[in-house]
Amino acid sequence: MGKDNPSKIFYKVGEVSQLVGVESYVLRYWEKMFPQLNPEKDDSGQRIYIQSDIDLILQIKHLLHEERYTIDGAKKRLRQEKKATDKRKEIENNQEIYETLRNVKNILKEVMAILEKK
Repeated sequence: MGKDNPSKIFYKVGEVSQLVGVESYVLRYWEKMFPQLNPEKDDSGQRIYIQSDIDLILQIKHLLHEERYTIDGAKKRLRQEKKATDKRKEIENNQEIYETLRNVKNILKEVMAILEKK
């Protein structure tokens, strides 16, 4: 995958097809079925995939082929995973905000202590 060749950023549909082990027409079909799979297109209209697209394709392939989800089931599972990921990010952001506010509070306490001494 892109991890084998870290200098490679963009992949054409044929390359991705070989990397993930599914035919190009399957990739095009999955693009229609899974809205989150939406590779960019170059000036000539050819699909250009990035590593995150390939990771999503591998996830879709796993859900459909190994876990035997239907298309609708896989869509639902991906939506659930996205919600869980978004929730984790929100919690992490809230923790960062809380930490920042706690630091500001401590600084203000120090400033108050200095002002009270004067």
